[in-house]
Amino acid sequence: MPERLHKWLPVTIAIYLPVSFIITYSIAVANGNVAAGFPYISDTGTTPPESCVFGQLMNIGAVLDGVIIYIRYRQIQHFYEEPQCPKGMKRLNTTAYVIGILTVIGVSVVGNFQETNVRVVHLLGASLAFVVGFVYFLLQTVISFKVKGLKISGNTDNLRRLRVLLIVLDIIFLLLVGIFAVLVKMKAAGQNMPSRKWSTNNPGYSEHLVTTISEWLVAFVSVIYFSTFYTEFKHFSWRPPKVEYDNTTDTTLNAINVSTLT
Repeated sequence: MPERLHKWLPVTIAIYLPVSFIITYSIAVANGNVAAGFPYISDTGTTPPESCVFGQLMNIGAVLDGVIIYIRYRQIQHFYEEPQCPKGMKRLNTTAYVIGILTVIGVSVVGNFQETNVRVVHLLGASLAFVVGFVYFLLQTVISFKVKGLKISGNTDNLRRLRVLLIVLDIIFLLLVGIFAVLVKMKAAGQNMPSRKWSTNNPGYSEHLVTTISEWLVAFVSVIYFSTFYTEFKHFSWRPPKVEYDNTTDTTLNAINVSTLT
């Protein structure tokens, strides 16, 4: 990876994931597998062939997210030895890193375990992606404020305010998803609820619409949060790992072969 290419990763993921959702949504609507409007994101990737496309796109997105999370971890790690570094930063940064990895695992699980095939695993993945993802963003916001005294280029007051706003919006939309999903079940209790093709004639349609729109907003807030790392990443250099060839083993084997022949 070129030294400065990593700074574009947060912007890339902010474009890549929404485009991925739009692609699978378009395929699902075109094939008549979901109703046009605001289905659940997972509904657009449940039925073949869009499920195959959805799974692959989510896997790529999870990898990109994972790289961003790792770079952010190493970036904060760089300041551990600074005298101004707050106490407990190592533990906080490591915790955020582990939680971030759980989040990207959730993204991959959502893409590969469709709700109609393995619902329990799919819901677990969604919880990791969205709920645990919120915890990751919360911890990163805390880190942003804690390292304020380190004068990290790009970690401005406006950036910290933006991150606070994003996590507030994230938790609001998450709560709306949970609350209105319950209201949908209560309102449509005892009646056949449509699997993926909702219409205005279905009981609980309004509540369902609030739930699905909130889910889409959670996804968009998440990718916007990842894009905020751009301002800090652009002030750091990221060099590829150095790979060296160790011929010690070959020399030893050659010596053994020579002694065997003699």
